[in-house]
Amino acid sequence: MNQTGVSMKFYIIVIMSVFAFSGIISGKEKVVLSEEFIKKSIENEPPGVQQIQGSFLAVKNELQNKNDRFGYQLNIEGKSFNSDERLLSNFDGGVVKSSSAYLVGLQKPTQYGVDIGLKAFSNKSTNAFINDAATTGVSFSLAVDLYQNFLGRSTSNDFKKSELSLKRAELEKKTQLKGFESNVRKLYWALVANNEQKVLLSSLVKMAEKQYQEVLKRNKQGVADIGEVARYRSEWTTRKANLLSIGYQRSTLLKAIKELLPGLSDKEIQLAQLDIKLAKATVLACTAKISSYKDSPLEFTNYDDIINFLNKEEQLESKIVDTYGNTKIKLVGEYSSVGRDYGYEASNSNFSSDSQPRKSLGLQISIPLGSRTGKNRDVKKLMVKKRYKAQKVSQLLKVKAYHEQTVEMITILQEVLRSQRDTNLSLDKSLKISRIKYKQARISLQELISEQDFHLRSRLGEIETNLTIINALMDYFSVYTDIPCEFNRI
Repeated sequence: MNQTGVSMKFYIIVIMSVFAFSGIISGKEKVVLSEEFIKKSIENEPPGVQQIQGSFLAVKNELQNKNDRFGYQLNIEGKSFNSDERLLSNFDGGVVKSSSAYLVGLQKPTQYGVDIGLKAFSNKSTNAFINDAATTGVSFSLAVDLYQNFLGRSTSNDFKKSELSLKRAELEKKTQLKGFESNVRKLYWALVANNEQKVLLSSLVKMAEKQYQEVLKRNKQGVADIGEVARYRSEWTTRKANLLSIGYQRSTLLKAIKELLPGLSDKEIQLAQLDIKLAKATVLACTAKISSYKDSPLEFTNYDDIINFLNKEEQLESKIVDTYGNTKIKLVGEYSSVGRDYGYEASNSNFSSDSQPRKSLGLQISIPLGSRTGKNRDVKKLMVKKRYKAQKVSQLLKVKAYHEQTVEMITILQEVLRSQRDTNLSLDKSLKISRIKYKQARISLQELISEQDFHLRSRLGEIETNLTIINALMDYFSVYTDIPCEFNRI
């Protein structure tokens, strides 16, 4: 072996040693990546999962806020007033010299367009004619919406819509979590495919190195010229470059999976041992299961229920918008029982022994003027219609297109895969024969290398096709989340 070959081998050994010891030096914890590990990592709620959970909780919180609006409210007030204003005459009773007031009350808006209030109060004032005139009592008030929210029709629609939104959000959360899981699994299977490519290319790099060493010997013997040596060295370095490219793709995939599962960010990832033949059989069984459904298997997806919820929400929100800017008519009434006397103590006593009734009844009418309100209502109606239409069309396309297109894609890809497997079986036999021929000097080394390259491209193509089928299945699982096949259960 010449000096160039020795130095090149020494260089490779040094580089491999550096990488081998770098893990020990860095002290990184090793993690064996498998589908079971992915499942557990997702259960620990990485940021992507937390974001999905947060979106769901935001919808849940919106409904809770609406409930809170109809809770009991305790009101406590206390105030005092003093004035040193001069009287314009001895009969100037308009000036209050001092006053104080205290109030404790409960208010309860209801979902039925009725507001209820109950309060206990006491107040005292002094003017030019009366000192310490005090009133103590309790009152019950009622406000009834007679038009816009009569019997709570608007409030009821709003609540029903929010409850439907929460149910829809629950289904969307489940679907989004499945989508997140599918994205992580795509990266995992891409790493598996990358590892297969690495194994395949590594064997060819070793073979190319061996062929390069052979041509160096032939060059020493005067059988091969320098041009032939350069050609085989180029073949060797090209395959090494391809292997480095596979390594770069692996680094990119690891970066992506660590972004989705940040708990792996400081870990050294290794792939778990995997039975490739069993995995392929599992995938094949799943594709057969999916293809067996002529129509979209709606019982395994949440999207049809999501669309139904959207239809109902749109109807309710349209009814709510119809009341925007309407005339407001309220009937308000209050009934009080009071006691009056000089000073708080005396008024309390009068209230206890001889309280007097006080009643009030009124009508409040608010009428919006101008055309702006009607225009705003029309814009709101259009916004509601377009927003829900966009959501429904998006969901509907997923339901209809994903099954039909996935079945079609899988059928085509399986045909491609069968052709590639047949080709690879033929190439395996052909390559074995070509190696024998090469050893017998019946074909040139260049012819052998060309056949090796063709065989390599075909094997890599088969790996890529398998990965494409897996990615198609993952996309399918993100829509038909409950499809009953083994590959959908991790």
